Amino acid sequence: MVKVAIIGGGFMGTTHAKGYKNIGVEIVAIADIDKKAKEDFVKTYNCKGFDSAEEMLKEIYNDIDYVDVCIPTYQHEEMVLLAAKYNKHVLSEKPFALTLESVDNMLSATEKAKSIFMIGQVLHFWPEYAKIKEWVEQGIFGEIKLATAVRLGQHPVSEWYGDPKKSGGGIYDLHVHDIDFLCYLFGDVDEVYATGKKGKNDSWNFVDSVLRFKNGINATAQAAFGITDNYPFSMNLRIVGDKATAEFSFSAGFNLEDIASSKNSLILYRNGMPPYQEPPSIRDPYEIEVEYFSKCVEENKQPEIVKPKDVKKSIAAILGLIKSLETGKVVKI
Repeated sequence: MVKVAIIGGGFMGTTHAKGYKNIGVEIVAIADIDKKAKEDFVKTYNCKGFDSAEEMLKEIYNDIDYVDVCIPTYQHEEMVLLAAKYNKHVLSEKPFALTLESVDNMLSATEKAKSIFMIGQVLHFWPEYAKIKEWVEQGIFGEIKLATAVRLGQHPVSEWYGDPKKSGGGIYDLHVHDIDFLCYLFGDVDEVYATGKKGKNDSWNFVDSVLRFKNGINATAQAAFGITDNYPFSMNLRIVGDKATAEFSFSAGFNLEDIASSKNSLILYRNGMPPYQEPPSIRDPYEIEVEYFSKCVEENKQPEIVKPKDVKKSIAAILGLIKSLETGKVVKI
């Protein structure tokens, strides 16, 4: 059995922890500067608690196999480098980082430490998204004519989310899911263009993006990070080809916190055949994600489903979209 220490006991830290508990991975410790969050986590998961990640790793680095980084985006680099310093494998939440310099620093440090390293791009593990990826690879769609992704969510109330220097705003925290997944489907991006509106604190929270991939496929993506209060968290992906069309629709409560009562549907339409509806998944995608990474650690192999160097390309696309928003021009990647 592999053993993990988690940095950050907030929403994502506890979400990962629930997954670890279900799959039998031992949570050895939690580090969180929030006293109540730390104490609640320790009580729930019967593990050690620390006020700082450095203090935690100094004491228990021999007792764990890897570190799970679940803290605000602007702190990802510091914590990944800390884990690499102790020669630990690392799972780090999305988005990867706010700059390519930070991305490169993390890639260099984890490669030097020979760490197994993965970014938590959960859509790669979301069963319905994974099924669409499978259909694309099988050529079910024929020639792909259109690809459209939409993600709408309410703005979280945490202070750091409202500061674009810490979170990157909606284009990073929300839009990155779909930009990354489209890159996962279609490969390298050639050029991008975006229009949008800023939300609170000068953040790009409302964005319409167009991506042209090097293989000739065009895709669009839309994000709203600050939707009407009573509007459910929603996501949609539609792929249109000359042989088939697939559409995935999902709605839940406030920013996935009510995922258990979510409504989702994935339907495949094929020429000359009745529509096929994929049976709804019953597993939490985050549990699937942490199980996959735990197995990578156990088997001492780098992840194939989410490769950090590929996620770097998604961050480059996000930076290109920001430049397009600011200049009104098409941007080469």
